[in-house]
Amino acid sequence: MKASHAATAPKPTKKDNSLTLAVQAIRRLEAKIENLTSIVKGAHDPRTDTAPDRPPPAAQASPNAALEGNTRAFNHVERRRTHHAAPSSHTVSTPGAGPDPRSGRTNCINLSFSQHEVASWPAVKQILPGSFVSARETLPRQYIIEIESERTPLPIEIQSPLGPFQEHWLRDLPLSVIKGLSEAYFAVFHRSTPVLDKYYFLSSTLSIAMETEFGYDIESCLILVVLALGCLAVKAHEEGSFPLPCRSPQPVIGFVAPEWYDLILDDPPGLKFFNEARKRFGFLMCQHDIQSAQFSMLCTVYYAQILRPIESWSTVNRAALCCITILKRSTSIDFDKWDGDMFSRVFWATLMYETIITQELDLPLSGLLDYEADMPIPKFTPCPRPKTSISQLIIDEDDSYFNFHFLAQAAHRILLTRIRHNLYSFVEKAGSPTPTITAEMHHQLEQWRANLPPALQFTDADNEDDSPSPAHVIARAMLRSRYLVAKFHIGRPFLYKALHYPTHTTDGEYEEIAKGLQGAMFWPTTTGQCAQMKSALPIKFGWCSQCFGQVLMFHAIARSPDMKLRATLPPNWEEWVKVMVSLIEDCGRESPGIAKDAELLKLL
Repeated sequence: MKASHAATAPKPTKKDNSLTLAVQAIRRLEAKIENLTSIVKGAHDPRTDTAPDRPPPAAQASPNAALEGNTRAFNHVERRRTHHAAPSSHTVSTPGAGPDPRSGRTNCINLSFSQHEVASWPAVKQILPGSFVSARETLPRQYIIEIESERTPLPIEIQSPLGPFQEHWLRDLPLSVIKGLSEAYFAVFHRSTPVLDKYYFLSSTLSIAMETEFGYDIESCLILVVLALGCLAVKAHEEGSFPLPCRSPQPVIGFVAPEWYDLILDDPPGLKFFNEARKRFGFLMCQHDIQSAQFSMLCTVYYAQILRPIESWSTVNRAALCCITILKRSTSIDFDKWDGDMFSRVFWATLMYETIITQELDLPLSGLLDYEADMPIPKFTPCPRPKTSISQLIIDEDDSYFNFHFLAQAAHRILLTRIRHNLYSFVEKAGSPTPTITAEMHHQLEQWRANLPPALQFTDADNEDDSPSPAHVIARAMLRSRYLVAKFHIGRPFLYKALHYPTHTTDGEYEEIAKGLQGAMFWPTTTGQCAQMKSALPIKFGWCSQCFGQVLMFHAIARSPDMKLRATLPPNWEEWVKVMVSLIEDCGRESPGIAKDAELLKLL
């Protein structure tokens, strides 16, 4: 960062102390998850008959890594990469395909985490209608990548909103527009992906960009991508019938279009600002500092929101490489200071999205995951600031609430990674995956839920539609949905096992399937106001992919000859399938890859 930090940091307030306590609770959960292999040490390993499993890379670190010292040196140790490890001679090499059930061999099954791979499960292909199977087999295995890679790039023309021949229209952009779009961005997207600091943005980044009249500098690029996301945020307020952020003492009921509303009416919204940012960053593409990482991550959010998954992977990969470069060249990073904590925020935002997109589409990894065990969860240290009027104006009482959400979701991502490492490689025999590991995964998930701060606690009866803003709707829905997603993923390996090896599937494992399918029902992020506010729905491609695989699973179970398996279907599953198909069809209007998914599902 370019700002001087001579100002003295303020003393912790009561609210800051409560945030610290919440962070420590989540870090304790992280340590418990890191110790998973020790907890189950001595249990029979499901992948080999001779030796216990080697823990995944992040589990090999000290369980107290997140709590050690003020200044942490990054002496990175090369670790085995479990994401793309070469299969051994007894391992199934095709993710999700499994061994031939008729062979009689006891093979190790490496089950893909991707929901699109469900269509490749041998039993699913045998059960589902021939029209679906034939249509799917005519497509490439990674048809989403093929289709999305071939789509027309975003238009590069920039239509001046201030009349013809207005080449330098940004110079004449009213301050009210910049302020309004920035406030909309911070009220929506910053809440879920907090890679910027609002005070630093308004006091330093914005002033530099204004001084250079939006020149070819990183500050201007950051401002412009924020304005692009601000346009999507305004659209989300409109979709949800929420008033725009306003410091007026008179509360506004419902959405009221601002006088500059026409500025957001690109297709997609914000494209003119995004194109100006892309044009400028072309001269800065070889920079690898934290601001470049922030810019790439904000571009990732924009591409993800307009459902361009391949572009979003490209930019999150670049954000990850910026983070790795910083780690490689830094002898130490002080995570108790604002600069170090900001880096931690960028790191976790990048890692969480990269994990989702690469696991679903089997895209190359950046290597950022290798650093997960060494990276503390952020504390949201405030930027040092003088005691001025502007510093007081931009303090938001909701900050800690959304910070809690981000931290909780980072801890959940760690837990989901452990579920994949410990349950998605198993042997075709009774008792595999082991009940011990499965029970521990359920325990860790419940610990995650129990350790949430009081403001984040939720019940199954919560209604996100009662929330006061788009960000509150999404934050509350994401926590409940992530909890249900983890329940579903714990049960999914047993569903694969029951479909392919019913003779090895125990009654307890059928119960795991039933619990997993119950967790797969009515996710808040895909219903109600969340589904209505599609401009702000986070990781839309991820949710659509999850729903695609689930629809296939529900249909396969309903058609299965196994009576015990059919009995695991939860009540109202047909209604839930309609909700998921509707979401996929709706999002298919923005993405040809998702449109192909919708086309395939119609054949069921």
